[in-house]
Amino acid sequence: MQYNKETSIGYALTTTLNLLRKHFNREIKKFDLSSEQYGVLKLIFEEKQLTPTQIAELLNRDKATITRIIKSLDNKKLIKKEQINNRSFYVKLTAESEKIIKEVDKIALKYHKKIIDEIGESKIKEMLSTLKKIRNLF
Repeated sequence: MQYNKETSIGYALTTTLNLLRKHFNREIKKFDLSSEQYGVLKLIFEEKQLTPTQIAELLNRDKATITRIIKSLDNKKLIKKEQINNRSFYVKLTAESEKIIKEVDKIALKYHKKIIDEIGESKIKEMLSTLKKIRNLF
């Protein structure tokens, strides 16, 4: 098999993610939120509290990017910090961010449903399993 943009897994994943982000960001702009910020908020919502290092590890992002996102969310009063010690803190949600997550979740579920309706639940499960196998290679 030849290696080009038509056969590249990385190209397919990147362009698909970029397209989804572009459309999703357009819809959640009214909440003054980006898809990256929503992803961090959603992760904290599910876990209740996380350190920046834990967020970076769970999202496979560098700590500098997560620090930037946390600073932005803090400036918007969507998170609160709870000191653990002099060097670390937990990130928790505010009541306002919990309301926003519920609204943005509706938009995310609309995308999820559209994809499942078009592709089918079994193929989505297969794709998620395949992506997990790829992640586990590294």
